[in-house]
Amino acid sequence: MTEETANTPVTGAETEQQNVANSGQTTNDEQKPKTLNDVLPGEGTNLVYISGMLQGQQVDCEGPIEYTRKLDHPQWPFIPALPQYDPSKCKTPKFDWGEGKWKDESEEARVKQLNDLTEKVASITTDMGKIQETQEAAAQEKEASDKKDDQVFKLISAMNVKLGVINTKLNQVTSKNDNTSVKPATPAQNTQNSATTEGGVQ
Repeated sequence: MTEETANTPVTGAETEQQNVANSGQTTNDEQKPKTLNDVLPGEGTNLVYISGMLQGQQVDCEGPIEYTRKLDHPQWPFIPALPQYDPSKCKTPKFDWGEGKWKDESEEARVKQLNDLTEKVASITTDMGKIQETQEAAAQEKEASDKKDDQVFKLISAMNVKLGVINTKLNQVTSKNDNTSVKPATPAQNTQNSATTEGGVQ
């Protein structure tokens, strides 16, 4: 019997301790613990990535880390963990603050970038060759046009000289005709006048 009485108070004490522990708390199903994001006011997220120099150490991409403010756009060295700033597309991400986006710093990305640049240089070289050909063709057309313009100018000059000669000859012919038609008319008039004077009253 002593064993039963000794066990009974212990069992009651455990139940009492359990009731005291549960009285101020609710179960996990009823209420979830609040996060810093729930407490902070404003738009955006308080989950950020870090990319930049911090206390003398270069950090390329760390996160997401919970921050004490909400961000909706990058603020050095913090980048909000939003879909438009998702670094998961990069193998070795580093944020480019000048362009405002993540850049892949992996060896594969650098090789791809070098290949893309090589293709662009080849394309530009091809375009330059086409431009030079076009310029050469335009220069040849201009030269041919200049020759035609010179020929037209020489032809116009020759026509002007010939027109000048024709004009001079026409002036000579006209002045000869004027001299011959005027001379006979003047003496005939004088003859009539003298005849009128001789035949008439003196």
